[in-house]
Amino acid sequence: MQAKRLSHRLPTVLAILLAGLTAAAHAKHMYQYKDAQGIVHFTDVKPPDNTPGVTSTLVRTDAQPLLRSREDGTDEDRTIVFVNNTGGPITVELDVTDATNVRTEPEVLPARVVLPGRSETRALRIVALNPAAGFRYGYRYTYLPGDYRAVPDQNARYVLPFPTDRKFRINQGFDGRFSHTEAQNKYAVDIGMPEGTPVLAARDGTVMTVENDYYGNGLDMDKYGDRANNVRIVHSDGTMAVYAHLQLESARVQVGDQVHAGQALGLSGDTGYTSGPHLHFVVQRNANMVMLSVPIQFVGADGKAFTPAEGMGVGGP
Repeated sequence: MQAKRLSHRLPTVLAILLAGLTAAAHAKHMYQYKDAQGIVHFTDVKPPDNTPGVTSTLVRTDAQPLLRSREDGTDEDRTIVFVNNTGGPITVELDVTDATNVRTEPEVLPARVVLPGRSETRALRIVALNPAAGFRYGYRYTYLPGDYRAVPDQNARYVLPFPTDRKFRINQGFDGRFSHTEAQNKYAVDIGMPEGTPVLAARDGTVMTVENDYYGNGLDMDKYGDRANNVRIVHSDGTMAVYAHLQLESARVQVGDQVHAGQALGLSGDTGYTSGPHLHFVVQRNANMVMLSVPIQFVGADGKAFTPAEGMGVGGP
């Protein structure tokens, strides 16, 4: 019997604002302090501000993948299981290659499978028809956040993603020439704001991913292009909003949380590929395994909808 072990092909790593599928190192603060009983504590949770003698160290940590695969069974009868670690759907496109004397479930390949948020899905089974006669197979898959069948709600409106008593300038709008030239960011907006400004949910949804441990910024795309702290929210129509360049460890939500428009998500910052502090906000959809941005309208304090444009002042009295 000749059996070829399963192999798989992963997609090209995408920009952080597209999917967050990176292997870049993260950083996390580790805190050390001694309590009233003299016991020394080590923790990654910041102690209360009034805790005496606290020291902190920035340590490197590994990024967690959005998706994991597992192979169950034997070479003669193997099932590929996908574990979706995010709070929203991921679409997997899979195929079998170099197959001899095997059958598959599903029979028609390549196939697309939508993995629900925080789930395990038995997506592909490969069975040898006659193991004694010899068989071989391989498999490959690519994946992208979002349900490829999602249809954006044309009537959706977005509240401003910061407290409405503050007024900020849109530094870069739709088709921005600096960094909004790709399809996934075509309809993004960059709102200039000081670091530490509360970033609020612009629409109800579920927290899909949280990147909270990046630090540093600059205009070197190779070094900083995938290092923007961000929160990704999936909406009821399957679109996904990304709030990016947040401060290190400032996220106020966790994967799987249900959030409402106006709820605090984190603090604005200056992490990743930036030329200064700002919030990058974009709504995206998985359009048949291509990530595209979606044109949006904000609703101002007066209740009127408007399309954001570069140079426009938004919010405030």
